[in-house]
Amino acid sequence: MIYSYAFAPYNFVILSYLSLFILFYVLIYSSRKESIKLTFTYGLFLYLFGVHWIFNSIYDFGGQHLFLSLLLTILFVVVLAITFLPIGFFINKSYSNLNLHRKIFIGSSVWVFSEWIRANLFGGFPWLLLGHSQINTYLKPLYPLLGNYLVGFIVVLFILYVIFFFTNMENMKKSAFAIFLLIISIIAINNFDNKWTSHSNDPIKFSIIQPNIKQEIKFNDNDVSVIRKKYLSMTLEKKHKDIIIWPETALPSLYHENKKFFRETIELVGPQTSILSGVFRYDESSSKIFNSVILINTNEQFYDKRHLVPFGEYVPFPFIFKFFSDIFSIPMSNLSEGKEMQSTLTLGNNNIYPLICYEITFPSLINIDKNNGGLIVNFSNDAWFGNSSAPSQHLQIAQIRALETQRYILRSANTGISAIIDPYGNILNKIDFGVEGTLDDIVFVSKGKTPFMDFGDYPILMLVFIFMFLTFNTKSQENV
Repeated sequence: MIYSYAFAPYNFVILSYLSLFILFYVLIYSSRKESIKLTFTYGLFLYLFGVHWIFNSIYDFGGQHLFLSLLLTILFVVVLAITFLPIGFFINKSYSNLNLHRKIFIGSSVWVFSEWIRANLFGGFPWLLLGHSQINTYLKPLYPLLGNYLVGFIVVLFILYVIFFFTNMENMKKSAFAIFLLIISIIAINNFDNKWTSHSNDPIKFSIIQPNIKQEIKFNDNDVSVIRKKYLSMTLEKKHKDIIIWPETALPSLYHENKKFFRETIELVGPQTSILSGVFRYDESSSKIFNSVILINTNEQFYDKRHLVPFGEYVPFPFIFKFFSDIFSIPMSNLSEGKEMQSTLTLGNNNIYPLICYEITFPSLINIDKNNGGLIVNFSNDAWFGNSSAPSQHLQIAQIRALETQRYILRSANTGISAIIDPYGNILNKIDFGVEGTLDDIVFVSKGKTPFMDFGDYPILMLVFIFMFLTFNTKSQENV
């Protein structure tokens, strides 16, 4: 499926336009039944090609049960493909009977609606969303305005107008004028001052540690001492930093078992340095284990992951899927969800907004305080996915979050890709996947809020639901 090659690491953006042009062109000449089948098939192949690395993580690190790994992967892809069915339901031969502009806006709306379902169904999988592929295009200034969904909406809008320009002589002039307006609007937006945040002049000196510890070693209890020595040696080379960042679940055992090691490391690097690291935290009062982040210097501050990965960190609907969880041997797959409202991590007078791995795909988890300077830190362990397209796709999503929030993002990943991302989505420096190394630089905290961080996805979603309601209402009146 050529659509998936529009995303990292390939970034052939034109393929997203070509793929959707072909899809929508075929749909508008198909019956509703045919369109529903076609969109399901499209979604099936899109995710089979785009996220085939899911199988690797289930098979390689879930006990190497070939049949069950295939079954779970296929089930996962089928569920994602089902979310494409509304597109076929709305866009077909009967769709052509609507007014030009109405059908164009309905087409864009139903595409965004389909993406929204995928991003929220059963915990959500906001992966390969159309807007993610447009990060290096002229649509870039739209992200801080109304976010990723708006970008996808505009792309589909443009594609549909182009289709009707070439296929419908009656609507050629209207389509041409609409395309012209879209292009002029995008050019105008690119020429406005799109800086919604201000950045401090006081630098924070940091080091990001990428230890490149293989997954088969990382969760082997016999190798804990080896892993500690690696972190210690890499960290001691980075004295006189304000902050040293270790990746998600840096050590495979619980934090209280490693507390002495963390304290000794802090003493060695000096009290002026803080360590920010992913840990497994055991809470005695609730007897729960959390995937957490610790900010440690003279004090300890914790953040508990709020959005867990289904099957990787917890088993959804255990009365249905307990059979699979008993067979697979995925380490730490019984984690608890952190509280929705948690204290912000603070480094001096600045806020640290931690996002653990998968959480970077959910902008609603970033609770920005516009009056305080802050930056975002993303902790990850993409070793689960091997040397596939997943780490590059994950990094691309982090770039989207930097654009939407207009804040620096520091990304520390166990095996990569660790990176420094500026407030405009540009990768300033990175360590490639499968490489051991460190990133040393300075970063600046940001104040203020973009319109997207003020309003979130609500404006574009309201627009989507209004257009879909109007279509349903029109059809019901026609049937009376």
